[in-house]
Amino acid sequence: MNATAKVATHIPPTAILRANMRGDNVISSISIRNRLIKTCVSYGIQRIIVLDPVADKRTSYTEFADERSATVDHISQAEDIIISDGEVPLYIEDGFLLHTSLIKDFIASNAVTMKSLTGNQNIFSRSGFDDHDQTPVTPDDTFEPDPFKIFEIKDDNLRQARSRLFKWLTKDSDGFVSKTLNRPLSTLFSKFFADYPISPIYFTAVTALLAAVMTYALLIGGESGILWGCLLYHAASVADGIDGEIARAKFQSSLKGAKLDTTIDMITNILFMGTMSYALWHTYGDQYLTLGFYIVALAISGVLMMTMLLYFGPGGGRFDILATTIRANYLDRPVLLRIFNFCNYCLKRDAFAFIFAVFGVLGFGRHIPDFLIVGLIVWNLAILFNARTILRSKPALSEI
Repeated sequence: MNATAKVATHIPPTAILRANMRGDNVISSISIRNRLIKTCVSYGIQRIIVLDPVADKRTSYTEFADERSATVDHISQAEDIIISDGEVPLYIEDGFLLHTSLIKDFIASNAVTMKSLTGNQNIFSRSGFDDHDQTPVTPDDTFEPDPFKIFEIKDDNLRQARSRLFKWLTKDSDGFVSKTLNRPLSTLFSKFFADYPISPIYFTAVTALLAAVMTYALLIGGESGILWGCLLYHAASVADGIDGEIARAKFQSSLKGAKLDTTIDMITNILFMGTMSYALWHTYGDQYLTLGFYIVALAISGVLMMTMLLYFGPGGGRFDILATTIRANYLDRPVLLRIFNFCNYCLKRDAFAFIFAVFGVLGFGRHIPDFLIVGLIVWNLAILFNARTILRSKPALSEI
């Protein structure tokens, strides 16, 4: 079956997960089995039954994932599983590391089963764990996933599984610099710290600390202050990815965290623009004072407009909704969509931060205001032209 064929989604209230030894393996402080459980919880399934033959007795607890919760029951005998009449649960085979989008895509499809890459096991099924005990499944009833999103766990491939997990944590909204430079760097830290019980909010605080040191360097002024300010701004851009990667890896994404992350980002941007203007004025003369006023005014106006649009429109914590809205308008115009994506990647903060770091190293700091003014004017105009559409957008947690 084509993986893109979808029907109206009805989330099953119950998932039944058959445990096996491979599910005991741990990646980034969470076992493979618990990752499958948390994936179900994050998608909105209310009850997960773990069929575990080695369970001494029935145990029940509440599991949390991405601001959602569900009841988890561990049962040793299949005969003890009670399902309501007419209910079609989702059957899941343990021992597979899966991209979180797969469960959503499978449930939204007409498929009866999704098999492993070797084809000898059902990973997801609506009819039970074993095909030979059920109605034969035809190729048209089989969901065909992206092979990159499935990783079968074995005793000797946990390192590769961990690497695959963190490759999944990138975002579609990442620009070219983020994909090729920032993400590889931030992932090095995320992989290490995800093994420990450290909340993502601490890494949001690291970004804030880098912003504070950046501000101090620029307030000192001089060419050395401009150099270090540019480098620290880029460092803050890299560090900004760590909290989100860890949150997604450990199912700790939240609307509150997204809002805090966006707030820190916007404050960091405004601080850089304001203190960079001060450093240039202090170093090179009065002409940069007027440029600094325009830069800060444009930055604050854009932030205020986006904040108000999010408050009265979809809510949420990400300004990325502007780019999402524009892309949606150009879906039937592929040429314009490619042009927008290219311009958007060039105007994203990761690109600006990298360019400014290069400027700082080369001693071209005095040209930074020109880039900022052009980018801010384009951003403000884009907000104004798309304000009505953003206000009509529905609430979503998709960008966290």
